[in-house]
Amino acid sequence: MESISFVFADRATVPGWLGVNVQSEVIGHILDTKPDKILLVTDPQVDSLHSEYFAPLSGDASCCATGETGSCGEYGELPEIHKRLLSQGDAAKSWDNLSDLVKWAFEVGATKRTVVVAFGGGALMNVVGLFASIVYRGLKLVYVPTTLLAMHDVTTSLKTSICFAGRKNNIGSFYAPLKILIDVAFCRTLPRSELFSGVGELAKNAALLGGKHAEGFTTALSKDSVDSRSGGSGEEFTLDDKTLMKLLRLGIEAKMCVLLNDAYEKQSGMIFEYGHTVSHAIEKAYGDGVIPHGLGVVYGMLSSSYAAEKLDIMSPKDRQAHDDLCWLLLKKWPLPEPKPELSMVMNLAMRDSKRGITSEAEDEISDVLLYKMGDIVPTKTSMLSKFPCKLVEEWLETMGFSGDAAKENSSEEAAACKTMCSKGASDVQPSKVGKLLDAAPGEAPTF
Repeated sequence: MESISFVFADRATVPGWLGVNVQSEVIGHILDTKPDKILLVTDPQVDSLHSEYFAPLSGDASCCATGETGSCGEYGELPEIHKRLLSQGDAAKSWDNLSDLVKWAFEVGATKRTVVVAFGGGALMNVVGLFASIVYRGLKLVYVPTTLLAMHDVTTSLKTSICFAGRKNNIGSFYAPLKILIDVAFCRTLPRSELFSGVGELAKNAALLGGKHAEGFTTALSKDSVDSRSGGSGEEFTLDDKTLMKLLRLGIEAKMCVLLNDAYEKQSGMIFEYGHTVSHAIEKAYGDGVIPHGLGVVYGMLSSSYAAEKLDIMSPKDRQAHDDLCWLLLKKWPLPEPKPELSMVMNLAMRDSKRGITSEAEDEISDVLLYKMGDIVPTKTSMLSKFPCKLVEEWLETMGFSGDAAKENSSEEAAACKTMCSKGASDVQPSKVGKLLDAAPGEAPTF
């Protein structure tokens, strides 16, 4: 396996490994932690597809060289292993599931030597990470992600969370796993929507950072690349192991080059919330599991570029380039019909967990904004800019969400919007994204 170091400023350095078809190495890395027990948490879908992956830990004779219970060939004596299944997707991120996991840990006799293994997608890793962070004030935690999004976007964050009272990710903690073990072979069994979800967060990185991140994304999504992987039909979308490895390296690098200076994603790291305000609202309005998170993010990015152009922050030409990148993916995955009511989406967006950072007025909303791809609008409020929520309503209407027709702004109203953004929108100042990456480790960039 290829060794990767996940450095979260001065808060944590987590060893990680990346490879293809590396079951034996993954199991070996877990056993190297010398656990008395292993608490394996997964979901029904992953369990049905990959239940054999950790079978050697069960002492199953069919998996063991010796055939003896409690030992398995090269692995020797094995610790107790207990498995728990959670719901798939955001349904896993509930207070009840968190509470049940805690009860289960004590029922099976977990100790400080016990290792928790989160084996699944990003949502499962979020709730299992929170669970591990609170039992005994912190159990040993190992991430074994099974989705593309989890491999490059969730493992690269210390955030853990559940969703509560109809809101997304509003209860959580920051917690570092002991190890991150990535087997790219799991991506071969991903449904189309999950593959697209992981690619969606790569689109976000491409827009934020530009350069090789935009180039890598557009190359993977180009018609020639898609045709070459699908026999020239262009109808199917697949990613071979070689392409996946390239995209994963880019995705991990994108996150870690920023989190190297902002482990808790409260300053420069907040750029990775780009598009998430509207994305979270759309996801919740449709209902858990309908809109894959990464795809929702790309739709949210379109909302933010619309606002940026209306506020004269992004030029029409630069917005076109930004949106063309987004549509490389979204044309393959349109929003399902019927769409939720516009008012429902807006109500959820106005209750986003980031709300309050920019001291929004009742008719304002916040998100990261760009001048153009690779050129982020820096602010003193954690890289978030506030702007009239009316602009989000207008964009939702252009996308076919139903509601009262948005009234055209008069020239005076438009001017007022732009003035407000330049003042209250968090003291916007000209800058390049390079300033985010040049700050000394552990020091928040200044603008």
